[in-house]
Amino acid sequence: MPEQHRGRGPEWYAALCGSRWKNPVLAVLYGIPLVEIALAVPHAGLVQHRTAGLLSALAIAVATVWRERLLLPYCAVSAAGVVITGHLLSTTVACYTAVRQGRRAPAAALVLVSLVFAVVTPEALAAHAPHPEATLSGGALVVLVPVLLGHLARTNARMAALAAERRAQEDRLQEGRLREAALRQRERLVRDIHNGVGRQITVMVLQAGAIAVRKDAPEPVKERCRLISDAGRDAVEALREIVALAKTPDPGDAPPDGRRYALADLAPVIGRYRSGGHPVTVDVRISRIPPDPAAQDLAYKVVAEGLSNAARHARGAAVGIRIDQDESETTVAVTNEPPPPGGDPLPGTGNGLAWLRDEVRSAGGTLTAAPGPGGGFVLRARLPVPRP
Repeated sequence: MPEQHRGRGPEWYAALCGSRWKNPVLAVLYGIPLVEIALAVPHAGLVQHRTAGLLSALAIAVATVWRERLLLPYCAVSAAGVVITGHLLSTTVACYTAVRQGRRAPAAALVLVSLVFAVVTPEALAAHAPHPEATLSGGALVVLVPVLLGHLARTNARMAALAAERRAQEDRLQEGRLREAALRQRERLVRDIHNGVGRQITVMVLQAGAIAVRKDAPEPVKERCRLISDAGRDAVEALREIVALAKTPDPGDAPPDGRRYALADLAPVIGRYRSGGHPVTVDVRISRIPPDPAAQDLAYKVVAEGLSNAARHARGAAVGIRIDQDESETTVAVTNEPPPPGGDPLPGTGNGLAWLRDEVRSAGGTLTAAPGPGGGFVLRARLPVPRP
C-alpha cells in the first residue's frame, strides 16, 4: 500500500468518534438490524405482535442518539425491548455504554435481564429465532461481548489519560530544568556584570574622587571629577538594583519592584549635563494633577535616554526638554541640535532605545526617534493617562 494512503481508515474513524454525528450514525447502523429482526421474527418475545416489535426497535434506535446523557432511561428502553421482541441484540449498545462509563448497576441489570430471559424462555428463542442468538450460549455471547468491549474501551481511556498525565509530568520536569538552566545563566551573567562593570566603575569613582581633592587641581577639573564621581555612584546604585532583580528565586515569579523615578529626580540629572557643557532648556507644562508614578518614571527614562544620547553623539550641543500633560496623554520630547564640528561620538550598546521603546509600548504609549529638521535629533514619547 502506498505511504500516502496508510492510516486513512483510523483517521476518518477518529474524526467520526469526535464529531457530533457519532450518535446519529450509530443509531442508524444499530436500528437497521433491530428493525429487520423485529419484522423477520415478530413472535420471539412475550409480546407477539409485529407492530409492537417494530415500535420497540425504533424506540431503541432513536434513544441511541442520547444514550450517553440519558443512560438510565436508555437502559430501561433496551431492557423492555428484550422482553417485547425476545432478541438480546436490543441491550448490546446499552451494555457497552454502561460498562464504558463505569455504571456497574445498570450494566449488571441489563446482563441479568437478558440472561434471565434467555434461561426462562429458551423455547421461544429456539422456536422463533433461527439466528446465532437462538441458543443459550449464543444469547450469552450476544450479552457478554458488549460488556467485554465496554471494559476494553474504558481501560483504553484510562491508559490514554495516564499517558497524557505522564506527558504533562515530563513537560513540567523539562520546564523545571529549563528554569534551572535560566537561573544559572542569569546568575552567571549578573556575576560577570558585577565583577567586570562594577569594578571598573569603582575604579573610575575612586580616581575621580582622588583628583577632586587635590589642592593643585584647577577648579573646573575638580567640578568635572565630582560629576564623574556622582555619575559613578548612580551607576553603582543602578547595578545594585539589577543584582537584586536577578536574585529573584524563580524566573516565573514576579520580580521585586525597582526604584521608580519622579519628575523631580530630573533636576540633578539635568544639572550634571549642564555642568558637563550642554546648554539644557526645560519646558514643563502639566495640569494641576501630576502624572501617575508609572508615567513619571517613563518620562524620567525618556529624558535620561535623550540626554545620554546627546552626550554621546552631540557633545556640547544645546538640548531642549519639553514635557506636556493634558487629560489624555503626557508628551515628552528631547531635542538636541547638531553636534559642533570636530567632536567624536562615544560608543554605546545600541540597545537603550529598543528597550525603552518596548517599555513605553508595554505601557500603551509610543516612542519615536528621528533626525530633527535642522540636523539634530528628536526623541519623543506619548504616554497615555490612565483612566480613574
